[in-house]
Amino acid sequence: MNQKLLFLIFILFLQIQISWSQSDSTQFTIALEKENSISSSTTISKKKKKENFIKRYFRKDYPSPKKAVILTAIIPGLGQIYNKRHWYIKLPLVYGAFGGLIYSIQYNSRNYRELKKQHRFLVDGLVCTTSIYDGIVSAAVLKNERDKYDKQLQFSYIGIGLAYILTAAEAYTTAHLLTFDVSDDLSMQLKPSFDVNPSSGITVGFGVNFKIGKKRNMIFENTFH
Repeated sequence: MNQKLLFLIFILFLQIQISWSQSDSTQFTIALEKENSISSSTTISKKKKKENFIKRYFRKDYPSPKKAVILTAIIPGLGQIYNKRHWYIKLPLVYGAFGGLIYSIQYNSRNYRELKKQHRFLVDGLVCTTSIYDGIVSAAVLKNERDKYDKQLQFSYIGIGLAYILTAAEAYTTAHLLTFDVSDDLSMQLKPSFDVNPSSGITVGFGVNFKIGKKRNMIFENTFH
């Protein structure tokens, strides 16, 4: 009898332990899923904030000439994309100009370094340094060719600077022009006027009123006796 009672107590205790273990495992799984959900939502929220920041930067104060210049200074052509004004035509011109200038820099720099080395080998008088132009051209001719490539290299660097300035100026001008209120409501009115003055007689005049948009009026007046 005592053995049966002990066996029943053991079975009951075992069932209680199993139920507790299942409950702890379920709670741990729920907590882990909740933590993963929070982490995922945090990551999505950060991505959305980053996207919203980029969208806000491009949309706020659009069109902004200052932003157009800053974007062009960071990446040439980005200001043209920001302005959204025929950027698909301007962008190939911008990168074509920069590509040509970069190629010119590499080409002239390579030839300048090579001719500089060969000229040094030609005039140093050392047996161990023989120039490939020895006996073909003189040192003076080699020096002139070296200086020619050096000058072209300097012009290429100047061209890169001018291309940056022109690209930024174009982006600034386009963004500035986009701020003007250009409307289809363009009209011109011609208004004659008469003024009778006892001392000077009759004064006849006319006025021309140009209406551009909704808020801009340009008035020109002229009078004659």
